[in-house]
Amino acid sequence: MSALPATNWAGTVVFEARERYAPRTTSQVQDAVCRAAADGGRLRVVGTGHSFNDIADTDGVQLSLLDLERRIDLDEDARCVTIDGGATYAQVNAVLAQRGWALENLASLPHITVAGAIATATHGSGWGRPSLASAVRSLTHVTAAGELHTMTRGEPGFEHYPVHLGLFGPVVELILDVVPAFDIATTVYEGLEYDTLVDHLDDLTRPLYSFSIAPDWSDGGRALLFAKRPRGVDAPAQLAGARAATSPRHPSPGADPVAVTEQLGVHGPSAERLTHFRSDFAPSVGDEVQSEYFVSRETVADALRALPRFADVFARLAHSMEIRAVAGDSLSASPFATGEMLAIHLTWRRDPDAVRRELPALEAALGHPRPHWGKLHAAPPQQLSEQFPGLHALDGEARRHDPSGMFRNAWVERLLGNEPA
Repeated sequence: MSALPATNWAGTVVFEARERYAPRTTSQVQDAVCRAAADGGRLRVVGTGHSFNDIADTDGVQLSLLDLERRIDLDEDARCVTIDGGATYAQVNAVLAQRGWALENLASLPHITVAGAIATATHGSGWGRPSLASAVRSLTHVTAAGELHTMTRGEPGFEHYPVHLGLFGPVVELILDVVPAFDIATTVYEGLEYDTLVDHLDDLTRPLYSFSIAPDWSDGGRALLFAKRPRGVDAPAQLAGARAATSPRHPSPGADPVAVTEQLGVHGPSAERLTHFRSDFAPSVGDEVQSEYFVSRETVADALRALPRFADVFARLAHSMEIRAVAGDSLSASPFATGEMLAIHLTWRRDPDAVRRELPALEAALGHPRPHWGKLHAAPPQQLSEQFPGLHALDGEARRHDPSGMFRNAWVERLLGNEPA
């Protein structure tokens, strides 16, 4: 048994696994699955633990793939990279940058595993930038029988695999699309009035490669706009009344920006600009839990106008809010399967019970938006079933490889129930 962390990233979920194991090879992953199957138990995979509910928990065997032998193989002719199931974005970025290639988009943290990020539709930002799972060209997982199974983009049923919620068991290999390396510069505009943000959101954000907006609810929602532009695109000194900052800014109001990636309009590799935080900075495990909601393009204005009603709640319970955008995709369990979405992310203080008490009213005010799979929300299973019609097909495909439900857990059963195949 490996001495692996017994909680999630923030320490708010204590894993109930009877055994935790960190295999070093794919064959050891297969052996672990076969042993769990023989024992009649369950098995789930945990990545870096950057989830805030029990999606990665299990009462059986919990596997970490972080110790897998690293594999990051670039194929320049095919414009793709093959990686193992435990590789982090920071590790993949470093290898690609050395060869003059990059991933098209990244999340805020480079420390998370690629396999874990795609499983829950984790995303970056930009109206033209789909979730990180959209970069998956091929996925190889270990079935409940301990066999390797590969699905490739274009094959029937592939749409069920990238955002899989752990239902297909350990993902041991991914092939991702890559693009030639490119530079990005981040300019932070401060003092953006909240009404201006609501009224001119498209004008402010659609021209940008990527962006993040951080309202300060102790200051009436007045916001920072993190504007990311490729080389050759000018950054004005003012934008809709907001001025370019003259020193680095952290997305959380008042926080020390020591860990943020370079700003002030200085161009650099996309891997060092698209993330908020530097890969050489170890994020602390600490005082937070998170929620995130996805609002359809048609209801963006109503949702943004509803947020000020909760200013007192945010000021009391939240460290920060981040507003981003994600393009649509065609993946079964993706929140973006019906088109582009505005993402409203909340980093709360580490008081899950107090946060949960506020979520039903907040979600109602936002029009019952789709939640991020790995974060706190109050949406009941019936609502999620209606919002994610592809879940039923995903469930059926998963049962084909796991008829006994070994890769399921309490979180999955609450979501899908014990429906027949």
